[in-house]
Amino acid sequence: MTSRRPSSPVAIGATQPPDVEGLERVVLDGLEAQLELEGVQIESASLGGADAGSVRFERTHLQDVDLSGSRLRALRLLDVAGERIDAANGDWGGAELRRVHLTEARLTGLDLSEARLEEVSFSGCKLDYANLRYSVLRHVTFEDCVLDGADFQAASIEATRFSNCQLREADFSKAELSHVDLRGSELALAGSVLGLRGAIVDSLQLMELAGALAHELGIAVEDD
Repeated sequence: MTSRRPSSPVAIGATQPPDVEGLERVVLDGLEAQLELEGVQIESASLGGADAGSVRFERTHLQDVDLSGSRLRALRLLDVAGERIDAANGDWGGAELRRVHLTEARLTGLDLSEARLEEVSFSGCKLDYANLRYSVLRHVTFEDCVLDGADFQAASIEATRFSNCQLREADFSKAELSHVDLRGSELALAGSVLGLRGAIVDSLQLMELAGALAHELGIAVEDD
């Protein structure tokens, strides 16, 4: 009889930081389709409303960059660090983000539908009303983030952590979750609570979700 090794614990959250050492500082005053930038540092750029498909940033450090209202379909961010980025109400549908760390970013209403995020961390970011429908998240960390009204419908989310986040009216309907840690975050969800199947919650969160769970399962709760 052979013994079976215990399975290794799943690493939840981002584990690979971006590689942004030895960058060249450049001035960027516009974006164009299929632009590729690598090994650069960009500060205080005003790129709001930019409309350019298939833009690629690799090994890039962004600071105080305005991308609000930008339409950057099929954007690729590979090994990117960003502080105080403003991408509010942008359209980044189908984007690929890999080894990306964003701090204090304003991403309110950002469209990341059908995007793929892997080894990505958001710290102190505003993602309220962000659209992540049909997106794929692998090893992602949300820490101290506002995600009120965020839409995760039909998303595939794995090995992801929400730490001290606000998720009021966030929607996980028909999402597929595996090893998703929601402990310590504020949950007052919209849509189906059953979309949290595969998530980890604490006992207080479970109590707060109990009424919605009972309703969806057809359980009547009546006290004599």
